[in-house]
Amino acid sequence: MLRYAFMSALVMAAIMLVPSGHARSADELVVYSGRKENAIKPVVEAFQKQTGIAVRLKTGPTSGLANEIIQEKTRPLGDVFIATEVGVMEILSKKDVLEPYFSPAGRDLGPGLRATHGRWTGISSRARVLIYNRNLVADKDVPRSVFQLTDPKWKGKIAIASTRERTTLSWVASLVALKGRDGTKDYLTRLIANGLTILPDNTEVWQGVGRGEFALGLTNSPNYFLARKANYPVGVIYPDQEDGGVGTLLNLNAAAVIKGGPNPDAAKRFIDFLLAPEGQRILIDGAYEIPLRPDIIDSSPLTGFQRMAVTELQLAELEEPTLKLLADMSPRW
Repeated sequence: MLRYAFMSALVMAAIMLVPSGHARSADELVVYSGRKENAIKPVVEAFQKQTGIAVRLKTGPTSGLANEIIQEKTRPLGDVFIATEVGVMEILSKKDVLEPYFSPAGRDLGPGLRATHGRWTGISSRARVLIYNRNLVADKDVPRSVFQLTDPKWKGKIAIASTRERTTLSWVASLVALKGRDGTKDYLTRLIANGLTILPDNTEVWQGVGRGEFALGLTNSPNYFLARKANYPVGVIYPDQEDGGVGTLLNLNAAAVIKGGPNPDAAKRFIDFLLAPEGQRILIDGAYEIPLRPDIIDSSPLTGFQRMAVTELQLAELEEPTLKLLADMSPRW
């Protein structure tokens, strides 16, 4: 099942920020990141400046990088793994390719924000939101629940990323947790029948909504700010907040030390930096993410919403059956 889950990502070439023939020095830190380069590179550069430790950053789909880590188990090439959600971290934990590390900088993290076994820790989060094009949808007419997207008036007007984006998989898994497999299948069947467009990634979703190719898009909260930065006429809804609503899913970005990596001390220092105020501030201000540290003040309107009542462990356990459900429904997922 793990091999099946990662199959589509295996054909994706990871992006290197250094030439492929670059020889690794003994004290170089190698970071595998499922987060896109523009989100994580500023943190890497700040860490290098503060510590003097050279960092090689390799970015690509979370699933593809995770599979590389498994394949490299007997001779790890990376030191740190950053994932876009923690379900894949739990899979890697079971494969025994992550090293337990309890960062002192994460001691104040709340329940569920780092693994009890220490093999991953949350570094920031993103909400699963609904963005809309204000030239196509009046603010008063925007659906307030994801379950309203099956209304015929939205036929052919909605976009979502495929499960190459792990946050899409987590979102569907959260629906399975709250509505059950059959309820989720029924909802998605009606959503697809209503002309849902499944795109390769979240960038295509927010850009498509921004350009007016779609009226609505299911995506992650930072993408709303990226669309605004690009001067697109977009608005945002944190869905299912009204009485009786299921709430909005919050996805963790997580980091882990790769077991047996060549530079474990630098790997731990890097995770400490991600959780320290300076690293957190870069993630918040530069990548528009939601802070996990209680002493970091978020100046953007990302807090104060009702969260879905699901745990990271639930999402991790449901990922494989959710992948099978989606594959059985449509190869586009």
